[in-house]
Amino acid sequence: MLLRRSGEKTDQAFHLEAITEVDDESIGVPDEAILLEIADAVYAADPVQLDKVREQGLAVLGAVALVDAIGVAAAFNGITKIANATGIPLDASTESQTVEMRQKTSIDEFAETNKSRRWD
Repeated sequence: MLLRRSGEKTDQAFHLEAITEVDDESIGVPDEAILLEIADAVYAADPVQLDKVREQGLAVLGAVALVDAIGVAAAFNGITKIANATGIPLDASTESQTVEMRQKTSIDEFAETNKSRRWD
């Protein structure tokens, strides 16, 4: 949501569908390939994948930006789990304001309720 809002403020267009779709279109964010790999590795919690992406991220982003990227990915992963564990739903305003963004990114597929249906 913040990327979409930031783009509106700076008059930039981002291709949010590319976050979850496999296509050749760029999202429009610098170094997005490694940032997506970092997000995937944190979400997967696979130590081998994390080691690999850390090395690649260091080469592409540098140490400071790599730490920031991993920290943000980990924080968002944790915040979502805490909200889901406590049963906190999206508030009505956020839910209505993010309908299009959630559809474009298919982000609702990552909800804990959706994951539990897939694995039950």
